[in-house]
Amino acid sequence: MVRHPTDTRDRIVQTARNLFSSYGFGGTSLHDILSAVGITKGAFYHYFKSKEALGEIVLDQAVAEHHHAAQALQEELVGPDSLRRWLTLITEQNTSGQWLNGRLLTRMTIECLQLSPGMQSRLRTFWRWYQNFYETLLRRSLGATFAHEQIPVLARHLICSQFGAIWLDRCVRPKDDPRRAIAMLLDSLL
Repeated sequence: MVRHPTDTRDRIVQTARNLFSSYGFGGTSLHDILSAVGITKGAFYHYFKSKEALGEIVLDQAVAEHHHAAQALQEELVGPDSLRRWLTLITEQNTSGQWLNGRLLTRMTIECLQLSPGMQSRLRTFWRWYQNFYETLLRRSLGATFAHEQIPVLARHLICSQFGAIWLDRCVRPKDDPRRAIAMLLDSLL
């Protein structure tokens, strides 16, 4: 069966995404990707100039999916329940195992200083956007409950909690439903 060139390219990207989310960018060799996809080095270089170029595409896709999820819910994420809805969605997607973005972005961020400048820039841009997104959700959810200057700090703590939960989940599966932890956290805030 002859494969369409975009099918091969998509398989490379998806395979790299799975490997990067499981083993990290540095922990995944080009040979790992080639073996998993079943292609030669020449075929890889037909589509990508380097592993770093592939990593940039993988990051771009993960970031685009986060943006898409946020935009799709933008109309629903209004009012005092917006933060709860977002955190519930993100937690369900990350714990389902079908959405690798949380693990992928967590692993790539941990490796950030060892990544190419292009990948570092993409991660910084993503985290700035994510911080602003959380600040917006907090303002909608908390209204005048918190002082304006506390919102960025609170947003960062929520992101760090989410980031840590994703990382810890890879090491030790939680005994409790992750949604319960979100409910407890939000009940203490809201």
